[in-house]
Amino acid sequence: MNGALFFPDVQTASQPDRSTIQTRDITFADGLDYDAIPEDDLSDLELDRTSVLTSETESRLFLQMNRCYYRASQLRDGRQEQSPCFDDSTTEEELARGDQIRNQLVVIFHKLTVSIAKHFVSSRHSLEELASEGDATLIRAITLFDPSRGFRFSTYATYAIRRRLARYVTSSEHLRAAPVDFRDAPPIPDRRRWTLPYEQAMEAGVQWLESALFELTQRERYIIRCRFGWGREFEPRTLQEIADELGISRERVRQLEAKAITKLQEIAAKIDLAVLQS
Repeated sequence: MNGALFFPDVQTASQPDRSTIQTRDITFADGLDYDAIPEDDLSDLELDRTSVLTSETESRLFLQMNRCYYRASQLRDGRQEQSPCFDDSTTEEELARGDQIRNQLVVIFHKLTVSIAKHFVSSRHSLEELASEGDATLIRAITLFDPSRGFRFSTYATYAIRRRLARYVTSSEHLRAAPVDFRDAPPIPDRRRWTLPYEQAMEAGVQWLESALFELTQRERYIIRCRFGWGREFEPRTLQEIADELGISRERVRQLEAKAITKLQEIAAKIDLAVLQS
């Protein structure tokens, strides 16, 4: 990968420890057609920590990160079947490149974590402490995000970080750790995007989705809430985690998720959200 992609003051990912490759949990988006994703060296990108990613650039970064992790997983599993002594150098390279892109995304979106954490600062909780806690959620959100779903990562991550910090503050103050819905948290402070009309549109969308979810079957509704962390008691979860809980295969969970999303898209096509805002 071209070095221009990385910040000069950010250390790039070191080569993964070969002794941990066989036991590492390699996470990648389940809904992508990896055979159709070409290799992209991202050499034309010149980013720094103040960069605001376009939709296209964001998609490229997430697609390549997931492609690297997918290839590393396939290489590792194939080599385990053939010979435990097989050379893992290619797997290491794919993991290292995936980690580099992931770390780059963490640095770029760190400013989102800070902007959210500022609203939770108090005499008990410093900005540094809250930003650190938020970054842990940010990293998990990056590894779970599926860029093929058609929405921006900042939307996905904002909900998760705000919900996590709200829970962190209440639990660390020795209060009853009641689950907190993302709508209970203050709005993000980016005035360029979070205007009153934008907030009204978001609220209308939230109200609509809450109603539309009940057009799904109980299992479909549960899978959607688990996958996207939608609701007071839900955190974003992987297909495998949901499959283990429901006692079905990961592929079956993916099929049910796709079916539910299609239903929601069909319902949305019949509704004008502008009417809901009035």
